[in-house]
Amino acid sequence: WGYVATKLYVYPETFSPKRLISRPFRPIFLAYALYLLPMIFALIDGWVDPLAITSTSIQATYPFDNITLPSSTVSVLLVGMGLGVVAVFTSYPLAVLSRRRALVKDREVRRALRLIASSFGVISLASVLGFGLLAFGQNVLGPANFLSVILIIVAVQAFRKPSFLKTFLGVVPSLQSSPGASHYDQMLLIHGPGDEKFGPIAKYILDGVNQRERVIYFHDGDVSVVSEGLSRQGVDVTRLMLKGALRVPPLGSAYPSRGVLDDTPLEVVQELAAEAKTLGNEGLRVIVDYDDFIIRPLQKFVNHLTDPRWTSPDHHLHVLMGFNSTTFRGEEASLAELERKIRTLDLSEALDTFSSTVGLSHDEISGRKLLLEFDPQGDYERVFKSLLAETASNFERTVVFTRKDSLIYSLVERQPAAKIFVMTSRVSYPKMENENLFLLPTYDTSLLLDALNKTIEAYTGSAFTIIFDNISHLAFTLGTERTYSLVRQALELMISDQITAIFSMNSKAHDQKIMSTFENMFDLELVCEAGRSVPAIRKKITVPG
Repeated sequence: WGYVATKLYVYPETFSPKRLISRPFRPIFLAYALYLLPMIFALIDGWVDPLAITSTSIQATYPFDNITLPSSTVSVLLVGMGLGVVAVFTSYPLAVLSRRRALVKDREVRRALRLIASSFGVISLASVLGFGLLAFGQNVLGPANFLSVILIIVAVQAFRKPSFLKTFLGVVPSLQSSPGASHYDQMLLIHGPGDEKFGPIAKYILDGVNQRERVIYFHDGDVSVVSEGLSRQGVDVTRLMLKGALRVPPLGSAYPSRGVLDDTPLEVVQELAAEAKTLGNEGLRVIVDYDDFIIRPLQKFVNHLTDPRWTSPDHHLHVLMGFNSTTFRGEEASLAELERKIRTLDLSEALDTFSSTVGLSHDEISGRKLLLEFDPQGDYERVFKSLLAETASNFERTVVFTRKDSLIYSLVERQPAAKIFVMTSRVSYPKMENENLFLLPTYDTSLLLDALNKTIEAYTGSAFTIIFDNISHLAFTLGTERTYSLVRQALELMISDQITAIFSMNSKAHDQKIMSTFENMFDLELVCEAGRSVPAIRKKITVPG
């Protein structure tokens, strides 16, 4: 029961004995280990102490049957240990689930978790009382076991409620990259000669800090320049360094022999990763800002950069390598080899791809709520491709609500670490297909909103983009009024200026009155018409009262 409670607490992270051993000082794991101690001691006492459970017969009275029969005895010490087991068996899950209830913030789930914890607490108490009374000649094990069965049925029914599953287990998105997405464990950043690198690097740092990861930034320059560049992007360098969340050592501490290539950088990173685990950090992010630093022969340097020791099998270590775009000038073949082996973000190609397409900057688009009106005959696929490229190059997550038969789904399923919520009639409650793919019932708007709300809560503190595909399909499935209510409530949930939202709508499927009804809810309207390569942009018009 403690294992189940702990597993529910850390969800959607995985919980296993291997993970417990690898990070024993994480508070929840340490509490679980202490929870097991009384049970281990009771088990040892039962095997080692010859007086713990004896075959010496006593006359046990069955009060409910009014008969007396011979029975074995249990020592007072073992009964006392049993009481200790009951104490932790009841208090630990109740404390853990109480904390989990506070995170879920749902009344029905809170009641269900309280009922489950209470049921197992009474079951454990009944078992100990049954064996305890047996030591004094009173046998009530039959009624105690019967009561336990009844309470187990009650707990199972509480756990099986669809509302419990869909609210608590079904839609909480994972913040970790998929184990298969190894390119997110190591990334290559190609930036210009100016300060444009500090934008994405700052987002990379803040994203790591928000996930309770430690960040190490190796720089090849003046630390004051680095601090100033990060500060302009919203990173409080001094505060994070005082907290121990950020360190900014010089690149020379990883490459002490400049121009000489050995295993020192890899050993330094591995030591930092081990240190982060010991300190209980969720992970370690290492930024190696080479700028124009390079070691020849170049092929040996490329082999060094692609060494598998830069990453870890448990995905606890993430490395971002930054280079000035002039570093590989004349060495395009080496750069191409790096790009084949490491996921590469080229700021000169993709930083503002989508924004520039519609004539705006990334900052002007960020945090806005957009309505994309598309003509099915137009090239709106290119618009979404540029949007996905821009979010990736700015280290922003992408969350998509779509259908499997949609064009958007075929595009976003190739987007690394994107969270996809597929709306389908095949399920009646949320279902997790894999770490990045969730199924949601199309007809239950409350579950769609619940999934959206939990996603926003999970990504608090990070900038991300939500794509909602599409309003027209929902209007024909749910009706215009229900769809309007859904979109309005969704926009209310996405009030944060860190959330960029794109809602698509087939402009040819509705009359102008319906289009206007939805248009009035958005900050900007993008119109993709057939025959036009660039979408037109219309700002929201405010009509004077």
